[in-house]
Amino acid sequence: MKKTLATILFSLILAGNLSAFTELDNLLIAEATTPDLKKIAKEYFSKKAKDHKDLADKYKSLAGQSHGGKATADAAEKEKYKKLADHCEKEAAAYKTQADKF
Repeated sequence: MKKTLATILFSLILAGNLSAFTELDNLLIAEATTPDLKKIAKEYFSKKAKDHKDLADKYKSLAGQSHGGKATADAAEKEKYKKLADHCEKEAAAYKTQADKF
């Protein structure tokens, strides 16, 4: 039951998060007009990019490990972590691109 709920929640997050940026991120982009605010925005987006890159590395590590159990379940777990890593890398790239704009 918990796995099913987690899978549904994860798929909703991925489906609903077509843009890597949240409402707060978009507001920060719009309001960064002075040099000081642009510096703060750049630091924020750089930090978010680093956090997502670190998370992607963690998921890649988990994808490479054997989690025990049946082969099909283990392969499904590895695929799940691989998808999570890919998603985090895409978000990290989006945040890095935004940070470079400032």
